[in-house]
Amino acid sequence: MVRTAYAKFAYLSEQRVIGDLAIGSSNPKVPVSKDGIGLTAEQRLAAAQVSFTLSSFVVGDVRDILDRKAVDLISPAVGEMLTTNGEDGFSYSEAGLDAPWLCLEVQWSPARPLAPEIADIKLDDLYQLEWRQNRPDTVWQRYASYSVTVTYRGKSRGPYKALFLFGHDATKGNEVIEPEDATTNGLVLALRDHLFPDAFVLTRLRNNPVVANWVSAKQMSAESCPVGQHDVCCDLAQLKCGPGRVDVANGLAKPLPQ
Repeated sequence: MVRTAYAKFAYLSEQRVIGDLAIGSSNPKVPVSKDGIGLTAEQRLAAAQVSFTLSSFVVGDVRDILDRKAVDLISPAVGEMLTTNGEDGFSYSEAGLDAPWLCLEVQWSPARPLAPEIADIKLDDLYQLEWRQNRPDTVWQRYASYSVTVTYRGKSRGPYKALFLFGHDATKGNEVIEPEDATTNGLVLALRDHLFPDAFVLTRLRNNPVVANWVSAKQMSAESCPVGQHDVCCDLAQLKCGPGRVDVANGLAKPLPQ
């Protein structure tokens, strides 16, 4: 689950740019985004790539780490942090068909300084003040602690420590996940929705060479990707995601809306 979150985060950053390129090609009046001015399509796609390296995993019972300092397991951001403006949803309409795609706009932002009163706080205190207050019906059970190195637009941070908490809603029984990464913000957004790029497979946007090449390059093998899930599949060793080859082929075989 941790690896899936980071892999999908990186995929959503690229999907934002491919969406911009697709819409820009169909409507020249659409302005180029600020971070794409003066760049070719290939350069814009390359710039959107976020690279993560995850290592040193430790998994266990949440109760085993509650007496530890929070900063020992959740490293404060230093200098800059990778932030998003929240998950964006777009839709391309064609002859009555609304074909959506989701994305994340990622940027480096100044890191917030660590408040002095937080430096020595224990995870148990953080648990009581934040996690239990925000989700009082959640029973936290397991954790995954690990190290992260992130690279984006020529800048890197890490290795630093981050944490995932796993539990369930005591009322409804649903799984609940809480990422705690102080340097990469927005991981929980990457896990919420299905990410299959309908607009780039089912509409005339698929005829754009840049879009077609990107979809082709991103396809995941049929062996590793269940058919018909309407989502992307991820290579969790390389932390790369893309739509399944069979789902893409089935989508491209459908006639365009008339």
